[in-house]
Amino acid sequence: MSAFDGDGQGPGLLRWSFRWQFRSKSASLLFASAVLLFVSFIFVALSAKDAYQSHRLAAEGRVAAGTVIKKLMHRASDNGTSNTSYDVSYLFITADGRKIQSTVTVDPDLWDQILEHGPVAVEYAASDPHINRIGASAGVLAIDFILIIGSVVGLLGATLAVKGLLALRAAPVTAGPVTSKAHGASLRRRIAVEQPPLWKVRVSPWFVVGSILLFVGSIFLLVGVLVVRQERLFHAHGLTATALVLTKSSHVEYNRQNNSHETKYDVGYRFTTPDGRWERGSDEVDGQTWKSIRERDLIPIIYLPERPALSRLAANDPGTGSWIAVVIGGTLTPGGILLLGYGFFDATRKHRKDRK
Repeated sequence: MSAFDGDGQGPGLLRWSFRWQFRSKSASLLFASAVLLFVSFIFVALSAKDAYQSHRLAAEGRVAAGTVIKKLMHRASDNGTSNTSYDVSYLFITADGRKIQSTVTVDPDLWDQILEHGPVAVEYAASDPHINRIGASAGVLAIDFILIIGSVVGLLGATLAVKGLLALRAAPVTAGPVTSKAHGASLRRRIAVEQPPLWKVRVSPWFVVGSILLFVGSIFLLVGVLVVRQERLFHAHGLTATALVLTKSSHVEYNRQNNSHETKYDVGYRFTTPDGRWERGSDEVDGQTWKSIRERDLIPIIYLPERPALSRLAANDPGTGSWIAVVIGGTLTPGGILLLGYGFFDATRKHRKDRK
């Protein structure tokens, strides 16, 4: 659906203009419906099971006294699971005398509060005790909201799909049987001329390159300014605390600049403020630091007393590296603005020339 088309103006590569077009209404509707249905599938797939279990517990939930059998922490490793998880195995007896044993993944804070071989409150569905959770139900509004959004998006996608199929079916047939390749090619060219594209955009390369530079440069500049400002606050007002490492996680991201995949490493921790409050934080680290840290280790961190949610590892000081994003953004952003300005000037000049 995209092509590069020459307009015969300007030297070298700059005479090419970008064209993106949908050849028919049905194609555009079917494309939009496919995107919406895919997004809807993701929303529904992620929330359907939790929504079903939450509704069962809300409708027929019963509370029982259970006993913790075992607590287990699955450590993250660079050659195994990439995320830390905390599991609790427990046993409880239903109102009709059935013994049910379950294992669930819980939050690290709840995992610390639960004692092995100690009591725990369990909520279960009366008709199916295997649907259960530790503690009381926290409600289903958030899960229902996600499910409703996914359903609405899916309904909209299905509506567009029906419209696209109807438009495709109602499209007029303008050609008879093709008797030869030459006749068929001539007929297709004539149809393309008689039926102009539904959506066609012609853009100067100056606008394309300038927009890309401005967009990328603005992101770098914004992120760089925020990081530099935060580091100044850390150095001026930051307090040091000892934090407990709770989780380690790693994920692979695609780097468009280097056309390669890079692994990102994160460390999650919990610390206590002077007034006794628990605070959670996380920080991105390099691979060597990630491997040297183990869950349940104690590590020094720095946080802002007025905003404890802002924190980082004390050893993860970016130093002058925090200015790199500012320099890149400060270089790309003016370049993008200049190219956009030149593109506007060039388009105005050509428009005046064509009118003469």
